Amino acid sequence: MEGRLMDIKQTAEYLQMNKMTVYKLAREGKIPAFKVASEWRFSKDLIDRWLMSQLKGKPGIERFGMEMKLEDGKTVLIVDDEEIVRDFFTHTLREYRVLTATSGEEALDIIKKDRPDLTLLDIKMPGIDGIETLRRIKEFDRSIAVIMLSAYGTLKTNLEAARLGAYDSIAKPFDLKEIKSVIKNALTVKAGIEEPAVLKKTKEKAKKRK
Repeated sequence: MEGRLMDIKQTAEYLQMNKMTVYKLAREGKIPAFKVASEWRFSKDLIDRWLMSQLKGKPGIERFGMEMKLEDGKTVLIVDDEEIVRDFFTHTLREYRVLTATSGEEALDIIKKDRPDLTLLDIKMPGIDGIETLRRIKEFDRSIAVIMLSAYGTLKTNLEAARLGAYDSIAKPFDLKEIKSVIKNALTVKAGIEEPAVLKKTKEKAKKRK
């Protein structure tokens, strides 16, 4: 069976449908599903293909399809010296392959071996800090998207991160919906679909001044 398996509740949340609607579609054979004992199970890969077939030909679906494919096989590296933060992202970013590092030095070693698509990077860490780690990441491979994480971020620090090539900066504590949106947007930038958040914000400020 292809891809990650989901139960009815997870599938309903993924498709933003009522659980009973998903159950009815599965029972009537209108959605890819199979039974394990008495429980329905759904393959995320097959659900994505089914969803694309349902939406085919509708306005904007080409762009939607590109964004859906971005998640497939993407690797996200979490760099933070706090175990609770690493665990938080490991358990919530299940649509991605998640790697973790406790320091900038460890992160750089992982990046050289695995080349993640995106890195969530804490600014304040023992050893080399997040800004220096960001600089070294970009020297190694500028295509790796980087989002800075900090409870101590200042305007000066954020501007320096942006200058070095960070996609965006997010303050702790995190809003899960926001962080997932930023990650997805950063990956679309990497794929050449969207422009960087820093550039967007600069344009918005310029418009307000006019």
